[in-house]
Amino acid sequence: MSEVWVSYPELAETLGDTGASLLCAAVGGASMFVPRAPVQGSYLTALLGPERMGRLCAAFGGLRIVVPNRRREPYKDRIIRMLDAGKSPGTIALELGVTERYVRFVAQQAKKQPKPQEQLRLW
Repeated sequence: MSEVWVSYPELAETLGDTGASLLCAAVGGASMFVPRAPVQGSYLTALLGPERMGRLCAAFGGLRIVVPNRRREPYKDRIIRMLDAGKSPGTIALELGVTERYVRFVAQQAKKQPKPQEQLRLW
């Protein structure tokens, strides 16, 4: 099942600004399955409340979504080092609190940039 990226403005339109902020702070950056109908006692229902959860299910029910994490800390250098050390994008995303999508994006950008060449000594 593929993931659907849901932007913050889309979430705010569906859940209101408070609900969107709650959801992004709690599970931002990780993919999650949204049930077709609210499940009583689930983590998301407890977090958002039954009314907001109903609106989330109505808009995205049956989909696996990824919501933004709303953090603005630069992690590019750490991500590249961790990728070079052999860690998976999923592991890096969980450790740093960023999205897997962002880790894959940084990895792709790093591949595109040529490595600096060493100047050979002639004498």
